[in-house]
Amino acid sequence: MQYKSRLTGIAIGVLCVSTLYACGGGSANQDVIGQPLTPKLAAAVVLNDGTGLGMAAFPKGAAVSGGQGQPVQGLSCLKPDKSSPAFSYAHLNLVVDGQQITVPENIGLVSQGNLGIADPESRAIGCAYPVLTSDTSGKIRTQAGNAQPYTLGQFFALWGQPLAEANVAGYTGKAVKVFVKDGTVLSEYSGSLEALPLTANREITIQIGSALTLIPNFEWSDPPRMSTTPVVIKRGATGPSNGQSGLEDNLFNNKGGQGDAVDSLLCYGPRNQSQFKELYHVHSHLAIYKDGVRLSVPPFIGIVGNDEVPSTFCVYPLHNHDATGTIHVEPVNNNMVTLGQFFKIWGQPLTRTNVAGQAGMPVVIYIKDGGNLRKYQGDPSDIELKSYRSIVVQLGTPLTEIPVFDLADQLQ
Repeated sequence: MQYKSRLTGIAIGVLCVSTLYACGGGSANQDVIGQPLTPKLAAAVVLNDGTGLGMAAFPKGAAVSGGQGQPVQGLSCLKPDKSSPAFSYAHLNLVVDGQQITVPENIGLVSQGNLGIADPESRAIGCAYPVLTSDTSGKIRTQAGNAQPYTLGQFFALWGQPLAEANVAGYTGKAVKVFVKDGTVLSEYSGSLEALPLTANREITIQIGSALTLIPNFEWSDPPRMSTTPVVIKRGATGPSNGQSGLEDNLFNNKGGQGDAVDSLLCYGPRNQSQFKELYHVHSHLAIYKDGVRLSVPPFIGIVGNDEVPSTFCVYPLHNHDATGTIHVEPVNNNMVTLGQFFKIWGQPLTRTNVAGQAGMPVVIYIKDGGNLRKYQGDPSDIELKSYRSIVVQLGTPLTEIPVFDLADQLQ
């Protein structure tokens, strides 16, 4: 591979199309004496982790020809595990005629039930490749532990999009240039596009069509570090380790799931003369912190009545048995189930301004899947409940580190 490098400085220029960088074509990309301009790095724009960028042009996830659970260029799709090596990221800017194009979320993530997953156990709960996108920020998240850096070619293969000078993600008939920023050094890359390494914190800009005079320059405000001391969660545990009480339960207030269907989820059991036959059984974990203090999630959400009085008893596919924060996820089909559905069964609000009745303070949400920790910027109700997923809701005072929960006796 070859690079043309120079040390970057603060760039000042006229911006077009995007407010972040400038573009031009033909004579517009020439200076006053007719010599071509060399692109410069734009002034740094600081963004929160998870911030979406660009104009949507592609659907969520991989194309049919991409990663659907089968091995792809030496990458395997593995079911979720309690722990995995930490993830780092490279950042991709795809810019077509001056317009930044959104890199879709969920590339490298394969939903449960996908027939491309050969292993039946993994197929039941879904799988993930070690190269993936979790949001629309353009961050390509890569799992540590590989002997060689992952490559841009592997990512595009997982996406199911072409990557060649004549065709980048379906954009053809336009000139292509690639710029790489490592630290403060901006380089024009002239090697094989497929071989370009996705090294940690690298920013890659693929310019398609009109020439840019300013190259995008993003600096990311990443989540706080993960705690190095896991909180061990034992099923049925009681006491202060679960947090302070104060969140309303729905045992006697007639809110939420009281036996009737809630957001398409039925309550299964003698009460409704139905039998619970879950397709799979996994666990997510929910922790809510208010001004740095953990609040316990009340037990028996999604469990209605008394199993000793069968005519009163039924269970929703989303429920809990204790106040540890463990959510039992037991769907009867492959439809995605969400944190919003759990809160509806609980009978509590879940918005960016009100979480379980706790309102009037900033709401920040972190999601951890193994070693992949990130800030979630979307609608809290849309968060999917997945195997070993940890969801931390921060209300008010920021956390200095993100707690790590070990579901010690929850095998899945």
